Amino acid sequence: MTTAPPLPRFDLEGRVALVTGAGANGGIGHALALGLARAGARLAIADVDENGLAATALELATLGSPPLARLADIAVAAEVDALFGAVDAQIGRLDILVNVPFAFPSRVRPHELAAADWERMLAVNLTGYFLCCQAALRRMLPAGQGSIINIGSNAGETALGRGALPYSCTKAAVHQMTRELAVEYAGAGIRVNAILPAQTLTPGLRAHLETPRFRDHVLPRMLAGLPQGRLLEPEDYVGPAVFLASDAARAVNGVLLPVDGGNLAMNAGGSHVWPPA
Repeated sequence: MTTAPPLPRFDLEGRVALVTGAGANGGIGHALALGLARAGARLAIADVDENGLAATALELATLGSPPLARLADIAVAAEVDALFGAVDAQIGRLDILVNVPFAFPSRVRPHELAAADWERMLAVNLTGYFLCCQAALRRMLPAGQGSIINIGSNAGETALGRGALPYSCTKAAVHQMTRELAVEYAGAGIRVNAILPAQTLTPGLRAHLETPRFRDHVLPRMLAGLPQGRLLEPEDYVGPAVFLASDAARAVNGVLLPVDGGNLAMNAGGSHVWPPA
């Protein structure tokens, strides 16, 4: 009788993870930082929000060793260099990178979009992700292993309208960057994947829910496109991220993983609600 091979490990014991955009604002980065720590990883965290960063660091300290916490705007190359330099100096290795931050200026029609807002979106949502991926790759290559997880969006796969053009364009570019990096570095033992959220109850969306126009007109449209019948929660992304970072996903590379309640699976003319008889 042959012995079955052991199940691949989902735990992250002994791994070092850097999560950008991890401030304690109740968003996806905050949830992922705590989730990776609960799975056993040692955390380094970064954000532009000093108070939020400190709050996340305090929460992580209660789960184990205090994290490396660093203020950093990933759109600024010098700050990315300083962030990864601090990881080198204080920890000495990097196994997992999770890119989370995004910019989303006020919604306007594309013909009214200011060039400065377009450039800021590119700087944070795309160039910032690339700079962090590049810095992580330089550290993962000598080790011959690593996992990079980019937070993409359903907006990068289908058109949302309502002024989402610059956001959608940057997320589509992140998706293609994920594929290209996955192919480029697969032979070096480095995996690059993306998680594609749908509409998520972050503080920004919760604020919109307080306005009658959004609550009465936009929210029903959102829910009509979510077969699960609810908005997503930041915690919904923790399990998928832990999986992609772990040995259980050792053959998963270049994947754009929708975590969207079925949003991308449903045809634009489809419905998860049956009409009355």
